[in-house]
Amino acid sequence: MSSAKQTGKTVAKVIAYILVVLVLAGVIGVIVRFTGGFTSSFKTFYVSVDGKDVLTSAGGYEVTNEKPLNVDVKYTFGSAGGGVSGYTVKVVPHVVDGKDFDFSLDGQIYSFQAETNLTPGFDIEYGENSFTLTPKGTVTDVLQAVYPNNEISGCEGKGYTDMYSLIVTSYNGESSVTLYFSVIEEVAGVELDQEVIVF
Repeated sequence: MSSAKQTGKTVAKVIAYILVVLVLAGVIGVIVRFTGGFTSSFKTFYVSVDGKDVLTSAGGYEVTNEKPLNVDVKYTFGSAGGGVSGYTVKVVPHVVDGKDFDFSLDGQIYSFQAETNLTPGFDIEYGENSFTLTPKGTVTDVLQAVYPNNEISGCEGKGYTDMYSLIVTSYNGESSVTLYFSVIEEVAGVELDQEVIVF
């Protein structure tokens, strides 16, 4: 009988050790996920785009009127009954060396990357935990929306990949995530030159 008790105690200890190891592995997994693999401090605020979580920054997004950028705003502890919510959104130029270009504002030359707020150039539909960003058009249209009472010119055909930075900031202003994106200009039509068509 004492041998059976001893075996039962041993099994209970093994199960307890396994549970402790599983809990530790789970905690380490959470820490790894929300520190970007121990490359940054623990993130309590992040966003999700196309089902992929972004803790600090990401790029390569292409946005059009037909395909807006949909962003889910998340708090690590918000779902645990913390009631944490709220965020702010701002669009600015993505400053990249060698990619800046000039445009004309009422005949005066200005630098695109020197702009401090391009948010009026985009339609943003806000939800409680998500938002949708849609461009008002080309870079000229975006700048025209920023400066509605001025004449914008010199932007035609100018731009670069990920030329916009979308900064999403937490409710308390302590954390932010940056998404770099491009506005894809839609083709208005196709013209064919009959002299070069060969059958």
